[in-house]
Amino acid sequence: MVDIFEEVDEELRKDKYQELLRKYGPWALGGAIGIIAVAAGYQAWQAYRLGEREASSEAFISAIRASEENQLALAATGFETLAETGAAGYPALALMQRANVALNEGDTAAAADFFEQAAAATSEPLVSDLAEIRAVWARWDMLSAADVEIRLTPLTQDTAPYRFLARETIGAAALRDGDLTRARSAYQFISFAFEAPEGVRRRAQEALAIIERDEALAAPASEAAPAEDTQTDEAPAQPDATSEDTSAGDQGDD
Repeated sequence: MVDIFEEVDEELRKDKYQELLRKYGPWALGGAIGIIAVAAGYQAWQAYRLGEREASSEAFISAIRASEENQLALAATGFETLAETGAAGYPALALMQRANVALNEGDTAAAADFFEQAAAATSEPLVSDLAEIRAVWARWDMLSAADVEIRLTPLTQDTAPYRFLARETIGAAALRDGDLTRARSAYQFISFAFEAPEGVRRRAQEALAIIERDEALAAPASEAAPAEDTQTDEAPAQPDATSEDTSAGDQGDD
């Protein structure tokens, strides 16, 4: 009797399996085919992307060579085409190089535009931050120290790759515009930062020496002003010049 029941149970299991196979078999087969199709499509997509990157790499190298050979028009065309059609990463790099071509042509305004486009074309800080700094350099004569600080302060965060270069640029703009206090602050930060690149730190120290020299030259004029007041009755007619010299001396003492 036991054998009969076992045989019946076995037959029931077979029937159940056949029922499940008939019900879900087509779906399982379709899923397997789908997995194979997805895998094949992924491999094809990877091959396509690899081909795109190789083509972009070759186009980039060709444009670089043209630039090095001073074929600026050919280089400009190559970089502009790559900026529009290049594989991921290449458009921003192409725009950076197109900006360099514009600089070689003496067109700083166009160079600044290309650098700004490069900064906007990528989320990679190693490229975007450098492009933004170079855009500021290209517009140097058109930007006030306040403008420079507004644009570059976001690039001075602790994790920013060019934070010391950004600070140096802010300090240079302040020094150019005569804001010695702000310039000293930027340069001192760099000079005390052990992780700052050696070249940037050295330039910061040189800038601090220039600031000290300028303040030392301004100090005697400020100290001589009261003596001049006692020598002539016309001295009170020059308060503005005296106050400016005194202000410069006070600024240096901060």
